Amino acid sequence: RLAGTAEDGLGDFARTANTARGAHRYRVAVHGATAGELAARLTEVASGAVPPVRHARTATTTAFLFTGQGSQYPGMGAGLLATEPHFRDALHTCAELLRDRTDVPLLDLLYGDARHLLDQTRYAQIGIVCVQVALVEWLRAVGVRPDAVAGHSLGELTAAWAAGVFTLPDLLRLTALRGELMQAAPATGTMAVVHTDLPSLTAELAAYPGLEIAAHNAPRAHTVSGPRAEMARFREHSPFRVSPLTVSHAFHSAAMEPALAPFADAVAATPLAPPVLPFASTLTGTWHGDGTATDPRHWAGSIRGTVRFDEAVTTLAGTDPHAVWEIGPHPQLTPLARATLAGTRPDADPAWITTLQRGRNDQQRLHAALTAHHNRTGTDLDWAGLHDGKHQNLTDLPAYPFRRRRFWITAAAPGPSDTPGTDHGTHPHETKRPEHHG
Repeated sequence: RLAGTAEDGLGDFARTANTARGAHRYRVAVHGATAGELAARLTEVASGAVPPVRHARTATTTAFLFTGQGSQYPGMGAGLLATEPHFRDALHTCAELLRDRTDVPLLDLLYGDARHLLDQTRYAQIGIVCVQVALVEWLRAVGVRPDAVAGHSLGELTAAWAAGVFTLPDLLRLTALRGELMQAAPATGTMAVVHTDLPSLTAELAAYPGLEIAAHNAPRAHTVSGPRAEMARFREHSPFRVSPLTVSHAFHSAAMEPALAPFADAVAATPLAPPVLPFASTLTGTWHGDGTATDPRHWAGSIRGTVRFDEAVTTLAGTDPHAVWEIGPHPQLTPLARATLAGTRPDADPAWITTLQRGRNDQQRLHAALTAHHNRTGTDLDWAGLHDGKHQNLTDLPAYPFRRRRFWITAAAPGPSDTPGTDHGTHPHETKRPEHHG
């Protein structure tokens, strides 16, 4: 039936299959952009090439990792804006909340004539956080919620919102201010990724006093930040592989000092709440406590301090997540997190799931991610939420092809001596049939 369904009826078919029949203990989800693709994937299920997953009756854990600056690009999430109402509604909410916080309307910045401004820190940070918020709201609507969170640099702000530390209006206000303060800092430095182990890098940097380690990303991937001239000398003489980053400032270095006090003051004037779920800090590498998550000095220090992403990932792995989602416009953290856990917890094998990716179809990629989550974890999804607002109707579909066999015992015809009211007892190998009252 699916293979013969017209493309304009495919949404009705999917909604009916997802929402209008019972979910059984063994199930599997497939995704596709056309009826032909979906039919082919269902054929793989029918043939046994793709096994069903057993519905999880035990609790599963999902972790969210939020990307930082550098993941942005013009048009990020445009496909979801056009096709996913929950994503669109969340983005419009962000745009309204930012109306008085930025001189460029959010939708113009992401999808309009101001897209070129995303190269600037003050606009890039707004754009990334708003796309992350919209992704989280879409996932929440379809039944995927985090049980633990962490974020890389800027991403730690969005992680704090997901953990209940900030309200959405305060998250966006602080993001806009953070971007402005960091862009206003001296633009005299740059950054680079160095591929080596930490002891070797630390020893080498002793000869370059202007350079600092900005981030520990993985056992053999660290970011160095500092003045351009000193970085050029390091790149020329370093025995390690050095990959320069295209950035406007030396983030997480001494150049960021002017931003700290005003940002701390802004956070101090903001109502903060203790996290409502486990929240790993990338400034300390350990779990946030009530004190750190609500401490303005922590949030100011995260602008200047070293990002301990590898340690935070190891901490997060202590929750034994079944699925780890990277929330952001483009994957940056998943390879680093996998490399970190491969060295510290080789037994950890969650489903690693990314959301958007530059140059890929947004909706197809997100639906593939949702399919992977369902099939790897066996958890329930909110299928009605997936179809909300898409103007899809229920239709007639083939029923499940159950093999029906009858096992009801039919009573034998009464014999000559079997008169009403006579009880001849029960044979030792027989049981009396129970009475049924109606």
